[in-house]
Amino acid sequence: MPAPGKNPHTRGFALVAVLVIIMLLSMVVLSLMFRLKAESTASSAGAGAEQAWAAAMSGIREALRVAKESKPGALDWQDAPSTFRDRFVLDDGADRWYFTVYSAAGPDSLQEIRYGLADEAGKLNLNTATETNLVRLPRMTVSLAQTLLDFLDADDTPRAEGAEQEYYDTLPNPYTIRKGPLATLDELLLVRGFTPALLDGEDANRNFILDGNENDSDQSFPPDNSDGKLDLGLRPYLTVAAADLNEDKDGLPRTDLNDPDDPLPKLDLPEALVKYIEVARTNKIEIAEPSDLLEAKTKVKDASGREVEMQSGVGKAELPLVLDRFTTTTDELLVGLINVNTAPAPVLATVPGIDEALAESIVSARRGLSAEKRQTTAWLFTEDVVSAEVFKQLAPYLTARSRQFSFHVVGYGLPSGRFRVFEVIIDTVRGHSEISYLRELTRLGLPFRLEAAMEGKGG
Repeated sequence: MPAPGKNPHTRGFALVAVLVIIMLLSMVVLSLMFRLKAESTASSAGAGAEQAWAAAMSGIREALRVAKESKPGALDWQDAPSTFRDRFVLDDGADRWYFTVYSAAGPDSLQEIRYGLADEAGKLNLNTATETNLVRLPRMTVSLAQTLLDFLDADDTPRAEGAEQEYYDTLPNPYTIRKGPLATLDELLLVRGFTPALLDGEDANRNFILDGNENDSDQSFPPDNSDGKLDLGLRPYLTVAAADLNEDKDGLPRTDLNDPDDPLPKLDLPEALVKYIEVARTNKIEIAEPSDLLEAKTKVKDASGREVEMQSGVGKAELPLVLDRFTTTTDELLVGLINVNTAPAPVLATVPGIDEALAESIVSARRGLSAEKRQTTAWLFTEDVVSAEVFKQLAPYLTARSRQFSFHVVGYGLPSGRFRVFEVIIDTVRGHSEISYLRELTRLGLPFRLEAAMEGKGG
């Protein structure tokens, strides 16, 4: 029997109310705990991402340093594992952070990647290329070449197999075409006929490595053909960034052979060469290219009016000096020259006068050359790769120097495995190194296993 003055229903309601309050308080506590945990996790993930970013930036700084300090003819930046592979940056107490700088190894290498930089001058510059250059590339058709040139040129008249603005206006989502130089290679995907598969081959995740997952994320890429070799598409052969400076190996402006007011350099020039240049200037005989001085002859009239033959005196011994010190243009930048020391055979074969056989001969002959010989393109002649006549045909399209470099860099922490990946182009053409292109590729995944990097790293 209930106690006097106590309603059993009232007591029941009070008990329920207490239980509800306890439940609500518990939910609030759990909510606060979850929020604190989420904020802690987000903060930790964000800090890890920033640390990975900082480690990658350390790799870029190291690449800038190496590029700036590179000497004429040196290729030590191409593959330097001690400089670019698994370089320790810092230990933050939770992770040890590293960077690795890497590039595609090249078609003649047994490795998939190398730990170094790629030379942009070893590629065909799309902003200066002609149809003749383009159609010599693997997979490049006349239609693709003409469509690209229409995309770049200023006029509105389509080539026979090309396409101007009128075509792009008919697309479901029309857009204005470039009508000028490309800023990045990825703009090629705006050009009719250029697909991700054409540009990047089987390498959908852009890591240069045959890992069995190349095309899982993008059905616009062809499946791996299981030949044990990763097809990198056209990208390794193309650039929009290559330009050389019109200066000698000491960083001084070259002497214009055709300008009588431009004094000859204060060097021990061969007497025959000095006389030849002076006579050419006096008689307004224009020299088209410095390479034209190789074994050159000309007929002039002497003081008595007799016609005499003069020789330049430039042979194998003199050619490197001539190519380094002289020019025939006032242009400060020489855009689109191909580096004979670094270009793969398919790129060399785009040069007028170089067929596939000669391209392979050049690649073979340059192996083992000293840095001194690589300072100019003269070695093509001095090493008997080509004749004087052929050399003079090729020289206007070639350089022996690297001014712009591309690479990928990954910054990562161990043991957490956090990472960030970037694609980078750096430029040294202005006398200092600077970043001219930076794109994050982290979303494409880890470029290679970090477990291998953990060996010997204490992680």
